[in-house]
Amino acid sequence: MSSTAIRQALFMGFVGWSAYNIRLHAVETYGMVIHEFDPWFNYRAAEYLATNGPQAFFKWFDYTVWYPLGRPVGTTIYPGMQFVAVWIWKLLPFLGVEMSLHDVCVMIPAWFGVVASLAVSWLSYEASGSVNAALFGGMIMAIIPAHLMRSVAGGFDNEAVAMAFIVATFALWCRSLQSNNSWPIGALAGLTYFSLVATWGGYVYAVNMIALHCLVLFLLGQDAKKLHHAYSLFFLVGTAPSLLIPVVNYAPLRSLEQIAPLGLFIFLQLLEVCRLVGKWRNMDDKQFVSFRWTVFLSTGALLSAVAALLFQMGYFAPLSARVRGLFIAHTRTGNPLVDSVAEHQATHRRSYWRFLHNACFMGPLGGCFLLMRRPIEPAKSFLLLCGVVTYHFSFKMNRLLLLLAPPASALGGIAYDALVDILFTHLIGGKRGQARERKTRIPAETPVAAGDTATNPT
Repeated sequence: MSSTAIRQALFMGFVGWSAYNIRLHAVETYGMVIHEFDPWFNYRAAEYLATNGPQAFFKWFDYTVWYPLGRPVGTTIYPGMQFVAVWIWKLLPFLGVEMSLHDVCVMIPAWFGVVASLAVSWLSYEASGSVNAALFGGMIMAIIPAHLMRSVAGGFDNEAVAMAFIVATFALWCRSLQSNNSWPIGALAGLTYFSLVATWGGYVYAVNMIALHCLVLFLLGQDAKKLHHAYSLFFLVGTAPSLLIPVVNYAPLRSLEQIAPLGLFIFLQLLEVCRLVGKWRNMDDKQFVSFRWTVFLSTGALLSAVAALLFQMGYFAPLSARVRGLFIAHTRTGNPLVDSVAEHQATHRRSYWRFLHNACFMGPLGGCFLLMRRPIEPAKSFLLLCGVVTYHFSFKMNRLLLLLAPPASALGGIAYDALVDILFTHLIGGKRGQARERKTRIPAETPVAAGDTATNPT
């Protein structure tokens, strides 16, 4: 192992230690304490799950809360975090570690804060190909306030676990598009997405972000076959088991918030069917275009008629109050509970400096450096698109600054890497690019043979 690799490994260890250590401040000051209302409720739910088992948990109706109405807890919460806590609690004795379930719940935000920071390093590496950018990005994520505010030890809340799943899903999605043969990794992205669905309602953001990126890549002329395979695996592996989660149920197939990812899935299936039929019948270009238009127009008309009928029958669920709050003034969503919460208000400009600090300037600079590195590969375009879209919606609602932490950290890491490279080049006199370790990129798409042009759907 080279000295450079050793230094990078040591720095990555420092990233993990920093992410862990800074999140233990409350524990070191006040001891093993779960703080705030929601974390205490989540701990109580985890305790019930550990005592009574999954079957009783999903049937649990708690008469002691929301008195005198009570609450069907097992069917109204995202249970992933409770299951993770119980599984870790049961696993630790096999590793020779004795901890109470309470203490496990206290420490989970810190543990998953480390995982999220390392996942941002991975995402930075996928987008930039630079180990140094990955190290910088992970370091920013480890200490950025936008993520810290939801991942401090003792804050046993959904976002603390979900952020690690979100970033891992994004990184795996980018890796699945790296080459023509990497699409099976889309199944792993689907598994982490399912973990996210089980943990937090913010999964709607993740699935729409990936669907938007897939659509943009198709419009930019990326290989439709690769997009079809990767996205289909991601969508099926992630969505199918999600339907079994009581609080989710059939929302991926009925909710207007998730209709776009479903529509893209159907669109890609039609593209693939047309490609296979065109290849099987040896169609020329003119025949294939005519056939594809016929398929899409007829299927579109049929689906439109079915959707109109289902809409009249009340099949589709309306937009939630929080999603409506992204498009209309926060005081007029129609839900008094949502309207009254401060974190649902529009984000003040000063909040960006408070929660992102230097990343609010270094992030856009990193995006500029990323645009200068050609070609714009799928991972690069994803990080850029994710930064732009997340920034737009974070301006609409204060709590969404949390979602801006990963792209801001990754882009900020790329900016610091580029600045160090420039400093090394012009002030120290080294060769440009010597300051960073870059991975070998797989060549661009293989040119389509002349005889296969008729079956190329793009």
